[in-house]
Amino acid sequence: MQTIGERLEEARKRKGISIREASEATKIRSDYLQKFENNTFELGLPEIYARGFLRTYAQYLKLNSEKLLTDYASLGFSDSREPRRHQDQREIMGRLDIPEPSKSAPAPAPAAPAEPAAPPPSRAVPTAVVTGAPSADRRQKLKMPFIVGGAVLALLVIFFAVRAILPDSPATPAAPRPSGATPEQADDRNLLRLVALGNVWVKVEQPADRKVLFEGDLLKGQTRAILRSGKVYVSYDLGRNLQVEVRGVRYRMGAEGQGSNRFDEPAP
Repeated sequence: MQTIGERLEEARKRKGISIREASEATKIRSDYLQKFENNTFELGLPEIYARGFLRTYAQYLKLNSEKLLTDYASLGFSDSREPRRHQDQREIMGRLDIPEPSKSAPAPAPAAPAEPAAPPPSRAVPTAVVTGAPSADRRQKLKMPFIVGGAVLALLVIFFAVRAILPDSPATPAAPRPSGATPEQADDRNLLRLVALGNVWVKVEQPADRKVLFEGDLLKGQTRAILRSGKVYVSYDLGRNLQVEVRGVRYRMGAEGQGSNRFDEPAP
């Protein structure tokens, strides 16, 4: 399969013209044309100019410029990388562990049996007093503070967990939109859409913060939504294959071939 440079050189020689004559006809420097025919595409110029020169030279030699630019892009010189990263987002809730009520301390071991006491007086003495072991009522009283404290702590944990999940107060209904405005109009005020009528290379720059909002190739039928925050410049290599839609209105480009259009900041 012939390289890009071999096709260009063969087509030029078939027409019987020299590099100098081709340069005068296309207004492209002869050393650039010679580099193209030698398969050297590093011209030290922005990518849009190299592509434009290559397209113009191919059309002058009656070659299929679209096929030539596609082969050129496959060499890796065209920055047509479109981020398509979609990341799955999951909301992770921490597990809420409700502490169990504290267990009561084990009852003390009963004391060793006391020596037989002297015969009691006329009134019997309670067993708990004689042996020193707590009675059943006393053990129940010792457990109660732990049980109550554990229950209160559990209720507090549940209360704060529910409060963190539910909103503090009912949501206030949004104010009604004016009758003449639609959600699309409200959301699309700063939205700019690129519509490809054919294969085209596009670059969208925002001079306010010197950001490149988009740069790459669009294939026929593709659209690209760009969110801007002010005035932007749209550069392209084939204007007849591109339209720009702003707030539902489509605009043609100012040049059939290579050029650039300015889109001012949208009116409030």
